[in-house]
Amino acid sequence: MNKLYRIFLQTKTIRRLILVCSFTFALMISGCSAGWEIANPYEKVEWDIHQRFKANFHAHTTCSDGRLNPQTVVDKYHRLGYRILAITDHNRITYPWTDFAEMEPSERSKERLEKGEINQEALVYENRDPFVLGMISVQGNEISTPHHVGSYFSDYNQRSEQEEIAFASTESSKGIAVINHPGRYTSENPKKYNANWYIDILTRFDHLVGMEIYNQADRYPTDRQSWDSVLVDLMPDRPVWGFANDDFHGDLNKLGVSWNVLILPELTEEWVRRGMKEGRFFYVHAVEGHQGHKPPNIESIKVSNRKGTIEIQVKGEDSIRWISNGRVVQRGNVIRLGKIPKIFGYVRAEIFGPGTIIGTQPFGIVDSENK
Repeated sequence: MNKLYRIFLQTKTIRRLILVCSFTFALMISGCSAGWEIANPYEKVEWDIHQRFKANFHAHTTCSDGRLNPQTVVDKYHRLGYRILAITDHNRITYPWTDFAEMEPSERSKERLEKGEINQEALVYENRDPFVLGMISVQGNEISTPHHVGSYFSDYNQRSEQEEIAFASTESSKGIAVINHPGRYTSENPKKYNANWYIDILTRFDHLVGMEIYNQADRYPTDRQSWDSVLVDLMPDRPVWGFANDDFHGDLNKLGVSWNVLILPELTEEWVRRGMKEGRFFYVHAVEGHQGHKPPNIESIKVSNRKGTIEIQVKGEDSIRWISNGRVVQRGNVIRLGKIPKIFGYVRAEIFGPGTIIGTQPFGIVDSENK
């Protein structure tokens, strides 16, 4: 019996060795690597089932420094097919929409009326019901710290000379926040607002979910440079999502030029918040706004850790390029990580169409064989 048992063990061991060798050989001849770990923000998206909802998270009215009344801003976005909108007046929560009629214009708007810069109609307010419009109204405001911050799902609206106070207050009120147009501040005060400053606050405050990388008609092109600088240091452990917003103040030429498309199973406030936190969206920038060409449409994204690939199926695109460390590392609808000399913790895709660009959120990348 002992002899038979030894033969059985030897045979079992040989079988295991054959299986391991066969698997290793298969990987070698297929050119695949089993060492990649790809964090996919769209992992839970069911592309054939979930719906796409247009969103703008940065708009102003005459409750602060905008030139149109709140209901007109809502109506204009509604007519363009937006389903999600946050009015973000400075240090003023213009919310809920059903209470517009009870709100007062800002002192700045009253001064503009006296100077003839706006008309009386801009200071007349009417209620809007987001349920009737089929929209989600996001509670928000733009906190005027030295660096402007978009605050959402929070009632904190105090001006402060210290960003940390605003960050801590929005966090304690269970809100989420987005760093608005960083390119403005890296240009005005580069000694303070450098990559290290953004990395520090993003590391300290988890409720800061992202950065605005397109503002209006791309007012600050260095917004994306700031984003990439942060991603290099923080990814893959700490994702930072990229937002595109109109920062609308009443100029119709800047209405609907930069927006976000959330991919959600249903349109509810809970899912909008979750989509913003999890990065379940892509950003869109259109040079001619909604009057121009229709942007490309992402139909699906497939990720393979075994192959080390990310594949994007798109309709209407001219070209696709993949970015890491702010540089183009590959082109085409499939990126093969094994062919990139060095990965800086992430890659993201930019998809171009006529006069338009859409972009994915960053995919966290770990080469587990070399980490």
